[in-house]
Amino acid sequence: MSTGSTTMKAVGLVLALGVLAGGALAQGAVPPGWTLVWSDEFDGTALDPGRWRAENAALVKNNEQQYYSPANVTVADGLLTILAERRFQGGRPYTSGLIETRNRFSQSFGRFEVRAKLPRTRGLWPAIWMLPQAGGWPPEIDIMELLGHQPHTVHMSHHWGTPQAVQTQSDSFTGPDFSADFHVFAVEWFPERIDYFVDGVLRARHTVSVPRDAMYLIINTAVGGNWPGFPDDTTILPQTMLVDYARVYRRNIANESFEDRGPANNQPLLGWTTAGNCYSEPINARSGTRSGKMFGNFTGAPNSSSMHQEVTVAEGQTWRATSWWRNWSQDRMAGGNRALLRLEWRDDAGQVVGAVEQTALDAASPTDVHREIALSATAPAGATRLRLALVFTQPAMAVGAAFVDDVVLDRVSCPADFNGDGVTDPDDLSDFIACYFAMPPCDAADFSADGTADPDDLSDFIAAYFNPCS
Repeated sequence: MSTGSTTMKAVGLVLALGVLAGGALAQGAVPPGWTLVWSDEFDGTALDPGRWRAENAALVKNNEQQYYSPANVTVADGLLTILAERRFQGGRPYTSGLIETRNRFSQSFGRFEVRAKLPRTRGLWPAIWMLPQAGGWPPEIDIMELLGHQPHTVHMSHHWGTPQAVQTQSDSFTGPDFSADFHVFAVEWFPERIDYFVDGVLRARHTVSVPRDAMYLIINTAVGGNWPGFPDDTTILPQTMLVDYARVYRRNIANESFEDRGPANNQPLLGWTTAGNCYSEPINARSGTRSGKMFGNFTGAPNSSSMHQEVTVAEGQTWRATSWWRNWSQDRMAGGNRALLRLEWRDDAGQVVGAVEQTALDAASPTDVHREIALSATAPAGATRLRLALVFTQPAMAVGAAFVDDVVLDRVSCPADFNGDGVTDPDDLSDFIACYFAMPPCDAADFSADGTADPDDLSDFIAAYFNPCS
């Protein structure tokens, strides 16, 4: 691509703005819409047994050659260190470390993020991954795997099926030398997809047979095995995997798939504020085992039932709600009944300053299929809160119920929101240019995350700046 004219245009814009201050998005920052629910910053002097279990075994899998020893896992100076070395133990010629959160923390869906500096050399296999809390395999989600003789490439996968017939979807990303510095590896896991990120950039999206199980986190370095191969004369040991932090977030919309129904069946839905007839039911689920159900109050006069949740927003942000609805033939919508997906912008006083809505179901909707209903809107002036509402309206006495599942509320991604304030504006452009032309360029100037800040990064940022968010 041509970069000369783009560079001059960018420099001219910066001079016109008259701003040359820094302010890149902090590494590890998370977009609005997520809530931190679990983390370890490794600020202590030993592994926290309330968060992690260190493996102490010669695990028999993948033809690996290491003994996992707790002695090879240490915490100091704000870092977790996993040491892989030549040391005979438990019948194995190598020792290394594996830690996991099983029986301490697990979660279905959410953002799982680890900042780490990876080891390299032939025969090493560092990984950040997840397995079901309930046991069994598959499924499995691999946030990051690296083969030590290919330190510039990370692999992102998930597995499903049965142990006898495992199926896999996998992608890889080739960028910088991941053993030379720290990088952030993350997945954002939804009922319908898994998004894989490296240093905040989306590198893969998987939508086939997405796991639903609550999963725990694993961080380890294997030595040898069928995939990476085995150490040889070129292998250099010892090697270390350094971890700065591990963090897990959930969406601000809780109980997205209605699996957690509160203290008992047919009680008000956990996480949702409800009015009228709103329940969690063990039927018509799109994922998991339950769905949300709404129906009218049968007063003879126009009435409604509803459930809603709210998130904090800023003026100019664009948000998108997705949901899956089913018109069940055994309790189908009738008469003038309607189910609605609604986004309401509210100010600090709780007053509605804007709203959009879309009909999700009515009497004419096809039966016994899940239909995706999506809605997007941009926060107007004065908006500080966004209410996502699911509404059932009953104008008379007609029967029928609306079933809904897998409700997700996302802030639309803006790659050129360089300073992370939720809005793409001239400040983002000036901040990026200042970062790019610094001596040397700051790390965030590597917009493409290929390991170096070059003219392609400048042109790619300008293109993102002048294009809509996605």
